[in-house]
Amino acid sequence: MGIAKDKLTEEQKREVERLRQFVARNRLNVLMNSTKWRAAIDAVAGIAGYAARFRVRQITDLQDPPLSWSTGFPAGLPLYNAIEWIELDVRPERKGPDFTDPLQRALKAAGVPIAIEKTGLRILGHSRQGRG
Repeated sequence: MGIAKDKLTEEQKREVERLRQFVARNRLNVLMNSTKWRAAIDAVAGIAGYAARFRVRQITDLQDPPLSWSTGFPAGLPLYNAIEWIELDVRPERKGPDFTDPLQRALKAAGVPIAIEKTGLRILGHSRQGRG
């Protein structure tokens, strides 16, 4: 699912380098690499009956995004290097099943760092000092 480095455009390569410098300057901890991101996407996609709705906080965001959900996972995700976290809606259909347990099991089995929040389950790409 990830983009190979040789398939990146020159603009994307410049963006990846800019993000690396941002991470170093802001002393963020990198928790995921492209292999783990592919494992996370495969784990989420492999859950029967789950149509992921998600929201993303990027490392350069000054605050959390609004509580509104995007569909079509994993389409629309930014470059992996830019993701602080992806939050998954554990109950995409209000009257449907709660997918917290299957998501948690699948992502833990794939070695993906997660956090359970009141608003959903987060896949953690980066962490900041004093934050999860």
